[in-house]
Amino acid sequence: MRAELPSVTARIYLNTGTFGPVPRVTWDAMRRHLDWAVTSGRIGSAGLDHWHELEAEARSQLAVVLGCRSEELALNHSTTDGVNTVLAGLSWRAGDEVITGSVEHPGLTEPLAHLAQTRGVVVRTVDTTGGRAVASVTAALNDRTRLVACSHVLWSTGEVLDLPGIVAAANGRGVPVLADGAQGAGAIAVDLTALGCDFYTVSGQKWLCGPSGTGALHVRSDRLDHLMPPWRGYVTNDRSPGAPGTELWPGARRFDVGAISLVALAGLAASLRWRIEHGIAAGADYAAALAEGLRDRLAGVPGLEVADPGGPTPFAAVALPPPVDPDTAVRRLESDGILIRWVPGRPLLLRASVGPWNTDQECARLVRALGGVLTGG
Repeated sequence: MRAELPSVTARIYLNTGTFGPVPRVTWDAMRRHLDWAVTSGRIGSAGLDHWHELEAEARSQLAVVLGCRSEELALNHSTTDGVNTVLAGLSWRAGDEVITGSVEHPGLTEPLAHLAQTRGVVVRTVDTTGGRAVASVTAALNDRTRLVACSHVLWSTGEVLDLPGIVAAANGRGVPVLADGAQGAGAIAVDLTALGCDFYTVSGQKWLCGPSGTGALHVRSDRLDHLMPPWRGYVTNDRSPGAPGTELWPGARRFDVGAISLVALAGLAASLRWRIEHGIAAGADYAAALAEGLRDRLAGVPGLEVADPGGPTPFAAVALPPPVDPDTAVRRLESDGILIRWVPGRPLLLRASVGPWNTDQECARLVRALGGVLTGG
């Protein structure tokens, strides 16, 4: 894989949880599409066919990665697009409640805050760390609960939540579950049919190694009619242009957003094929083992407090001793050719996200470099 990823040989790339490395095949696919668009004029029967083929391929490849049917997937620009689609598509009354987790990304917390401000919905935050997610959600469920919205994989420590347990508790009370899968899809093996969640939203630019501006929303087939499309347009209508009347697509395609870049879709489809060809499950196992070794090494560095993710995950996160500024540490590491990031919260954490393209030697170098940051060496 490394030979096909120029960025991981240029630097030690341990920040896939923000942006994944872009494979050469993805760049080639995007360039070919752009060359074609420039020379062909982008339209005509061939252009329309190409558009529909790109959408169909991206949807079908995503279905393979996510373990679902392509009819259950809507194409959009990001995980946050999917979150907003669900929140805007459900029916709300003032006083309704949403249960969410204690360590969530702004891509979820900001839409929830907007829902509270505009619709009078009460957002209840519960502790979902340290294996407590199912118990916390179960205890918070009540007759006013209309949705549980939480991460599949916590963006701070990489802890994988017991999503089937959360779904069982919530669905048992008639409450749907929206899972933020930004750090799930491609990072761990995901089987949405087995997980059973009602809604699952993903981004293309992280662990799937696709371009920015790509993503998808999974809507479980029995939930389609419980979610109203928050917008209507050309891509939501299952009729020929100019035909009388409107009719929504029968599947999740009715929630597609308009004007997704076809260059980006070409790149996403290529990235998905590339990840599938290299084996997502095997890659996830390799990365989780590498990250476990990294956490063990970091635990031996005086002054570092390693966050316990409670199980296999491709993340390693540490809290720095108080005198050390996380942003300064990240910049120092970058000057040494190592890409990681810091994550806000209490405590602030440095987070390394380990991909199947990383090596044990790279992890060892990160540990040495962090030791140097702490000692001022």
